[in-house]
Amino acid sequence: MFETTSKNKISYAFNIAYFGLGLVQTIAELFELNHIALTLRMVLPILLLSLYHINSTQKNILFYSIMGLLLLSNILFFYTNQPLFFYGVLAFLLLRILSLVQIFKLTKHINYLHITVATFPFLLIFFYLISATNEISELEFNLLIVQSILISLLGGISVVNYFENDNRQHSWLLISTLLFVGLRFIVFIERYFIFNASLTIYRPIGIILTIFAFYTFYKYVIAAESEQHKHNTTKNHEP
Repeated sequence: MFETTSKNKISYAFNIAYFGLGLVQTIAELFELNHIALTLRMVLPILLLSLYHINSTQKNILFYSIMGLLLLSNILFFYTNQPLFFYGVLAFLLLRILSLVQIFKLTKHINYLHITVATFPFLLIFFYLISATNEISELEFNLLIVQSILISLLGGISVVNYFENDNRQHSWLLISTLLFVGLRFIVFIERYFIFNASLTIYRPIGIILTIFAFYTFYKYVIAAESEQHKHNTTKNHEP
């Protein structure tokens, strides 16, 4: 009992720190306080990883890897006009792939036909945006295609899971996915359709979406692991 209470207090403190520092990071990005923003880009994934470590029943290596890649990509994305940004894109692509792997592992019943159908509308939207871009390199075009496929697949599986089994874990996943889709739109608009450098509002919006998207993804993983733990415990106690 004492251990549970202590864990809840630590978890609560980490939650407050995560969103409090997230607000500070948003302000730092808005006013271009670069050193503060870069520091918080490193701190927030570590806080989220700590929250997972405290509350997880499985301590899955996939989630640790995802947070590690988030930390790496956050740092590399800070250097927007340098080759390091490209490596940040690669790190985030790997992050997205591992996220999908974890979702598939946490999904009990997978209907690939339904997922394919649900993925298609997302693909149409993102492929239309790609077709509207001008003067991008072949490598960048290929990366956009891969990113669009991955985020569309994420959208497809989250929608299918939610409508086939509307429970807490799938609600968290759907919210997380909608935030990730919104983040993809913001990044796309900022990088390919906005040419006025004075419009700095897009980066803080992107930061807010990122903070909540990964937090709700963490909540999905915790809820899914908790559900699996309950199921396994009940199964083990069956006569």
